[in-house]
Amino acid sequence: LEPDIITYSALISACEKGGKWEKALALFAELKQRGMEPDIVNYSALISACETSGRLREARAVFFDAHSRGCFSKLCSIPGALDLHELIVPVARVAVRSTLEDLGRGRRPLVGASTTGEIAIITGRGKNSAGGEAVLRPAILALLEDEYEALECVPDPRNPGRLVVDVSSLLRGSS
Repeated sequence: LEPDIITYSALISACEKGGKWEKALALFAELKQRGMEPDIVNYSALISACETSGRLREARAVFFDAHSRGCFSKLCSIPGALDLHELIVPVARVAVRSTLEDLGRGRRPLVGASTTGEIAIITGRGKNSAGGEAVLRPAILALLEDEYEALECVPDPRNPGRLVVDVSSLLRGSS
């Protein structure tokens, strides 16, 4: 029995649950060696395996690869915003970290933001989450509080599914 793309997604996801990020990377490489084209599910599982194991550099590299191949295209579909709606939490954290790291270095980020002014981080309100409870918003707020203390981030008073980040506060905090 030959594994297919779905089998690889399940195996990579199981590696994430077991903290086996290296095995997840090996399975992903095997998938590609067999001539299969990874999809958003494979990429999400691999990013999740790396991110939840604390392998942030690897997670970011996989994220950039996925983005360059057209995955996560909705992420940057709104100018000046990072739309996390359709992402699982680990992928959303990688997208936010990648964007903020680029902005903090004064570089134009890969996804949906300018290097000046404000950026909106769209987390949604949880309407599509199990039980209607927001999952992304509290995870992203926790990330921002834990890793970006100097960052000025406020909820959008007109839209509770958006967080507004002052890019200049990020630049001040990184200097």
